[in-house]
Amino acid sequence: MKRILIFAVVGLVMFAVGFGGGLFMGRAMAPDSSSSGRTKSVEAPGPLVAVGEFTSNLAGSGKHVISFTVSLETLNPKAADIVGNVWLPRIKNEILLIVKDKVYEDLTSAEGTLQFAEEIKRAVNSQLPEVNGEAPVVRVLFEAFVLQ
Repeated sequence: MKRILIFAVVGLVMFAVGFGGGLFMGRAMAPDSSSSGRTKSVEAPGPLVAVGEFTSNLAGSGKHVISFTVSLETLNPKAADIVGNVWLPRIKNEILLIVKDKVYEDLTSAEGTLQFAEEIKRAVNSQLPEVNGEAPVVRVLFEAFVLQ
C-alpha cells in the first residue's frame, strides 16, 4: 500500500512538472501579440475636395463611353481650400483632356484605372502651386466608375 501511495505521489508531481513546463515553454515560444504585426499604423485621410461627375466618349474605333465621379484627397486644409475655391475649373479641364486620349482597353483593368488616377494626379499637381513645398493632391479617388 505504501508503495502504491509513493508511485501515485511521484506520478502526480511528475505530471505537474511536465504540465507546468509545457505551459512555460508554450508561452515563451508563442509570438507576442503586441509585436505580431496585427496592429499597424494607418495614415489618416486628408481633406477631400469633390471635383464632380464626368462623362466622355473614349478615343479609338469603338463607340465607348466612360462616366466617373472624382474626388481629390489633399495634403491639408490649406491645400483643400486652394484646390476647391480657385483651381477647380482648371482641374476639371485637365481631367477632361486626359480622358479624351484614353481608349477602352486602357481602362478595363484595375491596373489601367490606377494608372489613369496617377495621370490625373500628376497633371493636376503640375497645374497647382505647392503647399509648404509639397504637391497639394495626395490621391485621386473614384467614387463611381462606369465603362461602356
